[in-house]
Amino acid sequence: MTFDRVWVLWLALAPLVWMVFEWRRTRRHTALALKALALTAILAAISEPRLRTSETKMAVAVLVDTSASVSPQDLSRASELATSFEKGRGRHWVRVLPFARSIRDVTQAEHSTTWNLKHTAGEAGRATNLEAAIREAVGSLPSGMVPRLVLISDGKENAGTMTRAAWQAQSLGIPIDTFPLEGRPQPGLRLESVIAPTLAFTGERLPIDVVVRAPGPASGSVDISAEGKLLGSTPIHLDRGENQIQVQASIATPGALNLSAVVHADGFGAVRFDRAIMLRRPKVLFVSQDPEGTEAHLLQTLGAAQFDVQRTSDATQGHLSDYQAVVLNNWDLEALPSGRKSELEHFVKQGGGLLVIGGEHNVYSDLKKTEDALDRALPAKLAPPRSPEGTSVVLIIDKSSSMEGKKIELARQAAIGVIENLRPIDQVGVLIFDNSFQWVVPVRRAEDRPLLKRLVSGITPDGGTQIAPALAEAYRKILPTKATFKHIVLLTDGISEEGDSLDLSKEAVTQRVTISTVGLGQDVNRSYLEKVASLAEGKSYFLNEPAGLEQILLKDVMEHTGSTAVEKTMKAASEKNVEILDGVGVDSAPPLKGYVKFIAKPSSDTILTIDQKDPLLVRWQYGLGRSVVFTSDAKSRWASEWVTWKGFDKLWTNIFRDLLPHSEAGEAKVEFDSASGDLVVNYRLGGDVDEPAKLPGIFVLGPAGFQHPVPVTKIAGKAYRGRVHIGELQGLFRVRPLEESRAFPEVGYYRPEQELLDYGSNQFLLREISEFTGGRFNPAPDRVFDAGGRAEPSSMRLWPGLLGFAIALNLVELILRKARALFQ
Repeated sequence: MTFDRVWVLWLALAPLVWMVFEWRRTRRHTALALKALALTAILAAISEPRLRTSETKMAVAVLVDTSASVSPQDLSRASELATSFEKGRGRHWVRVLPFARSIRDVTQAEHSTTWNLKHTAGEAGRATNLEAAIREAVGSLPSGMVPRLVLISDGKENAGTMTRAAWQAQSLGIPIDTFPLEGRPQPGLRLESVIAPTLAFTGERLPIDVVVRAPGPASGSVDISAEGKLLGSTPIHLDRGENQIQVQASIATPGALNLSAVVHADGFGAVRFDRAIMLRRPKVLFVSQDPEGTEAHLLQTLGAAQFDVQRTSDATQGHLSDYQAVVLNNWDLEALPSGRKSELEHFVKQGGGLLVIGGEHNVYSDLKKTEDALDRALPAKLAPPRSPEGTSVVLIIDKSSSMEGKKIELARQAAIGVIENLRPIDQVGVLIFDNSFQWVVPVRRAEDRPLLKRLVSGITPDGGTQIAPALAEAYRKILPTKATFKHIVLLTDGISEEGDSLDLSKEAVTQRVTISTVGLGQDVNRSYLEKVASLAEGKSYFLNEPAGLEQILLKDVMEHTGSTAVEKTMKAASEKNVEILDGVGVDSAPPLKGYVKFIAKPSSDTILTIDQKDPLLVRWQYGLGRSVVFTSDAKSRWASEWVTWKGFDKLWTNIFRDLLPHSEAGEAKVEFDSASGDLVVNYRLGGDVDEPAKLPGIFVLGPAGFQHPVPVTKIAGKAYRGRVHIGELQGLFRVRPLEESRAFPEVGYYRPEQELLDYGSNQFLLREISEFTGGRFNPAPDRVFDAGGRAEPSSMRLWPGLLGFAIALNLVELILRKARALFQ
């Protein structure tokens, strides 16, 4: 027994001396003795006495190897051992520590009433570091108990140095019991070749071709994983000799990733391969003037398919090189500037994808005589209108006195220009107005053009401005005409009372009559003219100078009467079975309510047709890229039943996937220089990629927390190179710029890890560890808690007992005193 404060023991004699002194002076000898003993016990407790003992309770840390080199059968055996240790521990302390590259936390799925250990996922599971595991386990053992480590492993260490860890355990007096695992068996399969893409897009189906040699027939499976997460398993059957296997996988995460596959065969083990693959999220420029929300279903479909869609109503916005695909949705192709058309052609030639989706804004122009750049890039061209009824046009011209001079002259020329561009089967009428209205050319066929032009040339200005009566007269006359398209154009330079014009415009829409308005000069009721045109689904134009009047009037008439749209209920038909239609089920598609007539070019590929063999979906290869025309729409007008059809999402996802480029404008490649231990990255910029004025910061990220900047230098025109020393590090390395860059994209390199190449076990190493540290090799599980005569010095603190004894004495004294008073 020892005391922390020996000098206090001398004070403990004082109560006893006091008791002797008071003994003769009192008759309550029992109470006096109890008080003296209580005080003595308190003072003895203050001296903090300790009683030396030996502790045989054990602290056992169970290290379980869950690295990739351990087979599923080994994990099952390890789980059984861990369960038996935990159930047989009794009063002993036990902790199970799974490890690979280092010790990791236990997941909920691995432990409930029994253990069900799993492989360590991802990069952390592709190494076996016995040294790190033993060092961490030693640090986790509680003090005051007899320590022991239990190591369950195949002994195939490929990181760290086991010798240092064993020496540390031996110097601390901690024995290590080892339980050998069999490890992965040497497979009977042999991997002959693997073909897998190194660059792809998120959500894309990645084809992986594998050639495996088997010693005999067997059934099995191919498991595809990315970053340690299983993507899917495909059952296979192998014959004796070489077997060609093709599987597919889809990954939704962008960036440089590790793609791995394991080929299992019953009775012949398993072989695996790993590749670095770079995944990018495809970017789409969606050009549309439709009201926002009308194409919501299509945009949601693209978002779910991992496309990054940027919507705009400006066809000239953005650099096309920033995108993989461009969509012109319900767009008047003739309204595109010639420069933008050339950019689109160059974009497709360089590998981009171009998609034209039809709609009511697609307009055929008779004025076009030669193909432009956009026409050359597309697999189909707009067909001219074929309606036998033709079109009907009424021009309403303000001839008030304010139109005198150049205005009325240019108005006459504009009207004559419209007449010259109409076909003989078309109908035309010219109505002039001031305070009243008058038909210069009553509605008639545009056959005798010289006569019509003479009549228009005789228009002279005079009077005031009354628009509403003239507009009502024009509508009344055009309504009964037999024509596919009926269009009214109002030309004025003044202000008039609105009358019932707005109600008339609303009614015109229901009767399929469109109205456009043209305002000349500053003195026009702009709001009124805009409302009339908008309500009647026409357009409004405003000119300060009348110089461009003829071109505007002609363009408007052609736009509203030159459409080749066909609106009736029709079903789509499949012309050929191609990959775009995989999983779509076109036969079950509901009918469409309209489309735009296109003519497929001879060398194009017509996939879907409609209405007696008119093309619905047509594509072709143009340069390095592809272009596609879908002649109906993708919204609730013509495709109102299609947007709720189960094949809609699949069809449009397949179409957009087909548009993605299959070649790169530039090149980024990473290699390993074994002589120097350097990772070498080479960049070669494409022809349409400008050289940066300043190189971006580029870093390489690797296993075990490796991170290092890459010094990149220019070695030739549009060619750059960087080097980073990685030494013996193995695994996936990601080389990426700090900011997204087309010139220096992210790229990955996978250096095979020894962990994945190891088979069998190293029982010799495990035996040496146990013998060196004083442990046992493959003992019976219940012997783990046998201390083997070892005991850990311990001590028992007596002061709490002494204080409790003092309190008990005081209670006894109090009870005796109260009892005596009660009896008295």
